[in-house]
Amino acid sequence: MFKAIPVAISNLPQVLLFLAGIFYLLLSLRGFWTGRKPSRTAPCRRFALLMPAYNEEAVIGFAVESLTKLKYPRELFKIFVVADHCTDDTKSIAAAAGATVLDHSGPGLKAGKGRALKWAVAQILEAGGFDAFCYFDADSLAHPDFLEAANNHLAEGVQALQGRQLAKNTNNLLTRILASGHVVSNRFFQLPKQALGLSATLHGKGMCFTALIARHFPWDETCLTEDIEMQMRLIRHGVRIGWARDAVVYDEEPETIRQYVRRNIRWTSGSLDTTRRHLWALCSRAFRLGDLKAMEAAIYCAQTYRLAIIPLLAAVIWLTRDSFNLFIWLYYRMPGDTYLMKALVMLPLSLYPAAAILMERASPDLMFAYLLQPLLGVFRVPVFIGGIFRGREFWGRTEHTSRVAIADLVD
Repeated sequence: MFKAIPVAISNLPQVLLFLAGIFYLLLSLRGFWTGRKPSRTAPCRRFALLMPAYNEEAVIGFAVESLTKLKYPRELFKIFVVADHCTDDTKSIAAAAGATVLDHSGPGLKAGKGRALKWAVAQILEAGGFDAFCYFDADSLAHPDFLEAANNHLAEGVQALQGRQLAKNTNNLLTRILASGHVVSNRFFQLPKQALGLSATLHGKGMCFTALIARHFPWDETCLTEDIEMQMRLIRHGVRIGWARDAVVYDEEPETIRQYVRRNIRWTSGSLDTTRRHLWALCSRAFRLGDLKAMEAAIYCAQTYRLAIIPLLAAVIWLTRDSFNLFIWLYYRMPGDTYLMKALVMLPLSLYPAAAILMERASPDLMFAYLLQPLLGVFRVPVFIGGIFRGREFWGRTEHTSRVAIADLVD
């Protein structure tokens, strides 16, 4: 009896991890076929384009310029830069580039991206006149077709939308590794979820919400990763987030390991907080209503804990090594009697996502960079630990310096 308890404790998480892995493997197979494009619709919706910024004088001009070059009737969209307690020339550069600057500073206005966005959206909603809100970061660039694509998707009834994210800077090995990850994720994660009716993952830039969604779901003032928090909040309330392959947004990738680690610690801290807030509500909705979108979001959320679970699981497996353990059983049931044969069996699984690089016609250097993705794995444990102990008031801002214009990326 007492021996069965640790065996059960060991095998239950193994079963859950195995099923989650199989689920995402099967889901990714849909990525070998492209999705259906929405029908083209005449431009009719008015868009408010919001870009929060804190001391972004090095890149804000390029970001606003990309929005001014959108192929959409100029009278149907307006660009707002939400200057969040800026002390440099961000406001003057943004205004000169063609944006309306909303100054989020002064008495009673505490700095923070979520606070700034909530404040700005409330003001714009009160003034009225917009059908949808699009969000971009100061280091991002929008493809000229972004609004046209968003308009087409909204015409089909989509209320919340995430555009396809790509990297704008691939000037060193780290940025190319991260850029290759976007290509693979778009093809084998976002595209399958869109095609099968699940919700896309929000990325903070390239997002579009109808005015109704913007009014009913204001941005959270306290979270560190407002995009993930909004994603889970929408899903737990039954709002599906669509993904638009044809609405492309380019993001700046960290160019140094220090920037990469600093950013990921913030993301991890925010993800842990989001999981704490929404995981059980997502599970409840999934089981009560049979909501597959909520189920997938719960699985995605729960993976935040995997680096804490895996070492504990390994210890329990070792302690119960003379009893049945699912992972050990599966390992010995794999074809081949030697480690070499088992490695050869696993090789296609490690190379399988790299097919996205070819299917998306990405440059060959991204193919090589993708194969180096495991190198970044050495930072996962320290990043996870840093995310646990990171202070709530410490933002960990990433400096943006990549002076890339939309003309450098799009002919």
